[in-house]
Amino acid sequence: MRIERLRVEAFGGLRGVDTGAAPLPGLVVVAGPNEAGKSTLFHFLTSILYGFYPASREGNPYAPWDGAEPAGSASLRLDGGRCVQVERRLLSAPNGRMESEGRVEELRNRTLPWAEHVPRTVFRQVFAVTLAEMAGLEEETWARVQDRLLGAMGSADLRPARHVISELEREASEIWRPTRRGNQRARDVGTAIRELRTSRRDALERDRRERELVAELQRIRRELRETREARQAAMLAVDRVQGLIPIRNQLLRIEGLRNDAGPVGALADLPADPAGALEAQEARVRSLGRRVEALAQEEVEPRAAVAALEPQHERLLQHADDVTAFLARASSLASHRQRLATLEQEIRDLGRRAEGAGAQLLAEPLSPAMDAAILAVPVAELRERIRAVHQARTEAHRKATESAQTPPPPPLPSLSAPAAVTLAGLSLAAVGWTGDRPLVTGMGVALLALAAYLARGWLTGRRRRDADGGTVGGAASAEPPGALAESQREVASLLAALPVRPSLLADPSDTLTANLQRVQELLRDRHEREEQFRTLRQELAAADRDAARLAASVGRGEGMDATALVHLLERELRGAERTAERASASRRELQRLTRERRQAEEEAEEAQAALDRLRARLEEAGGGSLERGIQTVRDRIQARDRADQLQDELERAHPDLDEIRQRIRTAEAQGESWTVDDDDLAKRKAAVEDLTQKVESMATRAEALDKDVTALRSDLTVDAVDGEIAALQEEEAALLRERDRRWVMAQLLREADRRFREEHQPDVLRRAGTNLSVLTGGRYDRLMVDESSGSGRFQVTGPGLPEPMTLAPPVSTGTLEQAYLALRLAIVDHLDQGLERLPLFVDEVLVNWDGHRMARGMDLLEAMARRRQVFVFTCHDDLSGALASRGAGVIRLDQRR
Repeated sequence: MRIERLRVEAFGGLRGVDTGAAPLPGLVVVAGPNEAGKSTLFHFLTSILYGFYPASREGNPYAPWDGAEPAGSASLRLDGGRCVQVERRLLSAPNGRMESEGRVEELRNRTLPWAEHVPRTVFRQVFAVTLAEMAGLEEETWARVQDRLLGAMGSADLRPARHVISELEREASEIWRPTRRGNQRARDVGTAIRELRTSRRDALERDRRERELVAELQRIRRELRETREARQAAMLAVDRVQGLIPIRNQLLRIEGLRNDAGPVGALADLPADPAGALEAQEARVRSLGRRVEALAQEEVEPRAAVAALEPQHERLLQHADDVTAFLARASSLASHRQRLATLEQEIRDLGRRAEGAGAQLLAEPLSPAMDAAILAVPVAELRERIRAVHQARTEAHRKATESAQTPPPPPLPSLSAPAAVTLAGLSLAAVGWTGDRPLVTGMGVALLALAAYLARGWLTGRRRRDADGGTVGGAASAEPPGALAESQREVASLLAALPVRPSLLADPSDTLTANLQRVQELLRDRHEREEQFRTLRQELAAADRDAARLAASVGRGEGMDATALVHLLERELRGAERTAERASASRRELQRLTRERRQAEEEAEEAQAALDRLRARLEEAGGGSLERGIQTVRDRIQARDRADQLQDELERAHPDLDEIRQRIRTAEAQGESWTVDDDDLAKRKAAVEDLTQKVESMATRAEALDKDVTALRSDLTVDAVDGEIAALQEEEAALLRERDRRWVMAQLLREADRRFREEHQPDVLRRAGTNLSVLTGGRYDRLMVDESSGSGRFQVTGPGLPEPMTLAPPVSTGTLEQAYLALRLAIVDHLDQGLERLPLFVDEVLVNWDGHRMARGMDLLEAMARRRQVFVFTCHDDLSGALASRGAGVIRLDQRR
């Protein structure tokens, strides 16, 4: 596998690294000063092959600090010639894709298929040779090198097999060994079993003694129980005499009081103080009667307020929406009337101005009958016909001049320009004056002044022509030629419906057009104001009609105009609304008072009924007499209350009163006498004392026996000893099985380690010898292990050595580094033999060598680059230049940070 191109978007401190379109060769130098990112580039290449680790932005140490996404891509050329494009990006989760032969595959964070034969940890430890590892083989034995590089295949988290085998054998020996030396857990367990078997005989004797004590304890307890029962019977007899008689007498007293009180139902709902209750009920009936009268009096004012809402108020409120709408509409009536007066004045002003403008145009005074005819004249067409008259006159003058064979007079200035300027000035002045726009009016006045100046120039030229020979005057006095007469007739025909001044028709000019246009504008403005006047007057008339209809519907203000009706209806509506609000509030208050009065009446009726019932009950208890009934009820209630009081006192003094009642009933059923003399009571007390002493003696003996039994049971029983013996026997068997298992595992690992070393050691040492021969220029041609002495140290042989030389002091450090590099490169070739060859990365491994050794080291790297791609990381320009001269590609990182 060769990496032909690298593109680093962002990775650690690297940004925008791109090796270019040219494929990278087999030997590549990554040059740059310290901290330029060489180690970062190695980790980026590792991420391209194996994915991101750790696979999160927060945990990955190469996530850029500026928040950019770690990302990049690489172009790979496999050993078979196939090209593969790999792109990886670390977002919230790792993302990767691989493209080969037009087929795209999602990688996510998986290892490339062609790198799976070498785990990531092995690749980082074996395929990356750094200066820190070039400490040489001093104090290194073959066993330790195998453990570190071959035995664990470069994985730092696995322990060497030799260490595991030694620990397993040591643990097996600690469990059991043939001799008695040292601590052996199996032998300790056997000793404990023998001691427990001796203890078992003592446990059997304790068990026999315990059985005898338990039998005697049971007999004592049985006799103690019988004695306690006899004492209890005697104590009951004494207790009945001393305690039950007073309680029985109290119960009889309570029963007598309850008989005096009579049946419980007869006193139900009767007060303890009948006279006070009767008086309180009569007072309540009187109070409720006064409450009803007061509420009835409070209803008078709300009823009057409700009655104040007359039909005319309700009719006005029913049309409140119409009145409100009319009020909103009538708010603009005053402005309409003011606008109507303004329009009327404007119409009169426009009429006067139109008459003044018509006097300049017409031979007769302007009348309304002429308005349609004046507005019907097309000004644009009239202007064109007047222009035709000017052209015909000019042509006739030219012909007359040519016929007289006299030098032509100077051309007379045309009147069209002064007429046009005059018309424009009049228009602007009229617009500014009617619209109250001073600026526009000033512009119109300026144009009129310019028109006067142009007209004066025209008159001066005309007088000069007349002074030169009267040609112009002669032409004017003569009959107009045919074309000129025809043009003048067309102008006259267009104005035939109007009494235009003859002087304007005899010599039509732009002044005629301007006067006509001015009159038309004034007439149009007057007609527009007249139309607005008619519209407003119609709206006001409609408002008056609507006001009349509204006044008829509400029955107020008939015959008033809209403005007067507005004020009247607004005042009347506000008054009706206030009256309605007071009526509504009074209606609610009246409902509340009526509801409270009815409730008070119901309460008064119920109180009167309760009073009648109480009187009837009391009269019934007194046989028709109220006073006697009150006294009878009071006595019976007092008897009931006294019985309840005695019952409560008895229950508080004797919580077990129910049990005492049962004992009393039992004694009565047995015919016990409730009259006992003093001698009989003394005998019964003496018998209780004798039984008590006997109980105490037997209880003391039972307690002593129980302590002896407890003491015997505190020692191990036969069952407990047998259980411990069985448990120790199981532990002894388990220890022996564990010892055998560990011993067998140690032997299996020893055999597997031996076979693994025999399989890999010859090939690795052979390759290492070849590499060492290149590095030393043939001085040493073989690397071997001293197995005879058991030291396992490395040895080298060569043509100049009489016997193998051990790699230990006084051998130079340079030789040790050469041997280690040769061995390391041999292990790399051995690991992926027959599979896809992964790139090799060496970091400053040649910097401590002299020139000859460095040259041979570069020879070895160059030779190895023919089989696999080699990346050399260095910060030394002379080394990068030397490798570049051998055809190595150079990637510089000094400008990338």
